Order: sequence, then structure tokens, then C-alpha cells
Amino acid sequence: MFQVVVGHSIDPSSLLAVKEAVNQCRDQLAGAIPSAGIVLCAIDFEHQVILDFISKEFPGIALIGGTTVGEMSSRLGFHEDSLTLMLFCSDEVDIRAGLGLQVSEDEIAAARQAIPDLGESAPKLCYAIGEGLGVDGVALVNGFNAILGDNVPIFGGLAGDDWQFERTYQFFGRRILRDAVVTLVFSGNLLVSSGIATGQHPIGQKGTVTRSIGNAIHEVDGQSVKVFYERFFGNALSRELAGGSWGGAVAVFEPGEDSFYVRSPNSQDTVSGSIEYFGNIPEHSSIQFTETSTEDLLAAAREALEKAQALYTGNQPTAALLVSCSSRMKLLGTRAWEEHDIAQKVLHDLPNMGFHAYGEICPFSSSGKSYFHNETFTAILIGT
Repeated sequence: MFQVVVGHSIDPSSLLAVKEAVNQCRDQLAGAIPSAGIVLCAIDFEHQVILDFISKEFPGIALIGGTTVGEMSSRLGFHEDSLTLMLFCSDEVDIRAGLGLQVSEDEIAAARQAIPDLGESAPKLCYAIGEGLGVDGVALVNGFNAILGDNVPIFGGLAGDDWQFERTYQFFGRRILRDAVVTLVFSGNLLVSSGIATGQHPIGQKGTVTRSIGNAIHEVDGQSVKVFYERFFGNALSRELAGGSWGGAVAVFEPGEDSFYVRSPNSQDTVSGSIEYFGNIPEHSSIQFTETSTEDLLAAAREALEKAQALYTGNQPTAALLVSCSSRMKLLGTRAWEEHDIAQKVLHDLPNMGFHAYGEICPFSSSGKSYFHNETFTAILIGT
């Protein structure tokens, strides 16, 4: 047995919202007792009230979660300033929670700390929510890959704070944390498939990154990265150009990879000419500018889920978990709700829950290495 249920509330009262979500889940559980859960909510809720209530209602539950930019679920669709809860019950899938601290100081050490002791069980999936500010998402994902191996899917994202860029929170049991990464690691009789899509299309000539340090590119093809941008944008290169989804995003092809991930520029150093991104770009990678449209961004939700469905090896998945980039939400504007509406039509009645993040974590395929993404819609299907 593997049962997954979802609750979702838009009540502005923290206590009333969590009560509503829990009651919705209880109605679906029909007496079953959940062993694990994920709670996602807006930054302005009273988070201690929420965690205390869930932990009291379900003693001993392995509970993790975090703050977001937007929330989505099969219960209410897409909302901002809401609370959503997913609970897991199973006698054939083991789910354990893990916690890594001080992730911004040492992402690899925090990733190692966040993997719970699984005994003799082989991990099938790691769901992770990390600090959204001041953290190298690439290093964090590389840490998980080093510990779990390239064939264990790592899925999740970095917590958000409604574009305030001041503080994000991660939840572990009753604890409210910052600068942490929390995980649920699934083992046992679990099937997992994944899919990603960006809606971004590479255009123009590729360039090879010849010098990068951390999140900043300094040189492309042996020249300043500023030259690479000016060839495409002319003299428009400015601090305003390097502004996430508002311009200058690049597709990144790592050596030997045909698939790409997207990196959004964050800022530029007007003295050195280097450009900093929301995630590092390794040297010797090829980069290419991208273009997109509203319709292409929306189509990415369908594409990602159809990829996951094509890769799912069971008869019927039990649930879906979704993570979309907060930049996509900004670009879609008043049409942001359509992203999940499209996803829901693909999933039909399948329970699902997701959030808009400050960076997404997902493999290109279900059996390969996981990557840190920007401006991407990511999805996994799980079942037995």
C-alpha cells in the first residue's frame, strides 16, 4: 500500500489554514496514519503554529518543508500566500527525514549531513528543500550526487520568500530553520520518473566558457564575457540586462551533454566585465542565448509531465511532485495560474503538489545525474 493525499488552504489565518489542510487530508486518509509529510507555505504565515499543529495531529511524522514564492496542488491549483500539505502512508515504501545545517558555509558537508541513515535499504529518491539565499545550488546538488550516486534522482528546489530576498525558512519537524537543507529520502518498493522543460530555445552562436569563478563567468572564447554579450545585444549590455528572466539567460551545455540547463544572470561587475548568475557555470561548458514566449513557457509544463509519463515504468503513478522557477511565474504574470492548470489536465485526478522556487533540482532523465536549474518546470511521478 502506498497512499498520498493533499490538502490546500488559502485562509490567511495560520491556524485555520493548517486545520483546513489537515482536515482535507484526514478525509482522504480514511483512518490511515501518515508516516511522512511535506508542508509548503508563504513567508508571512506563523510557521511555528503550522508545524506544531501538524506534529500534534500526527505524532512521530517525518515532516519537512519550506517557504515559497507560490504554491500549487491538485486541490486548489495555483495560489500565492497559501498553505499546502502532502502526506504519505505506506507499508512498502520507507520514508526518512534528514537535516543538513550551515549549508552556505559548506554545501557538500550539509548534503552529506542531510542524508538519513537508511540501514540496508537502497535509496530510490531524495526530495530536498534548501536555503534559497547565499547558497551555491550547484555545489549542493553535486554533494547529493557524490553521496547517493548519479542514478538516484534528487528532486526539489530552493526555498523562497515572495521575491523579498531577505530570508527563507526550511522546516524539520517542529523546527524552523535558516541556512539549512531538509530531505525526505524514499526507499523500498518505489518507482520514480522525472521530466523537465524550460520553454527556452537556444539561438545564435555558441561560446565556450574559458574562465569562470563560482557563479561568475569572466571569459568566453578567451575574451571578456562582455564581448560575447555585446555581439548579441549590441551596446545594451548594462546592469539592467543582467536581471534574471528579464534578459540575457543562457542555455548551458556541459561537456559531453546534448541536453542543456538554463542560467539566469543576476548582476554584472562593471569594472571587470564579469557576469554573475543564479548558479555556477563550469569552465569548458558551451553557452548559447535563449529566447521564449508566454505560450512556450506554458507548453513546458505539459512537455515536462509528458516526458515523466513516458518514462514511468509502472501501470499508474500514485502522485506527482512539481517545482517551477519563480522567474517563470514573473514572466507569466497574470497567466501564471495556467501553468499548473495545464499540468493538472495532463495529470487528471492524480494527487500533486508543488511550489515556485529560487532554483530547481532535477535530473534530465530518471536514471541520470541530477542538476541545478533556473527558469525550468520540473516534475516527478512516484508510485509502486
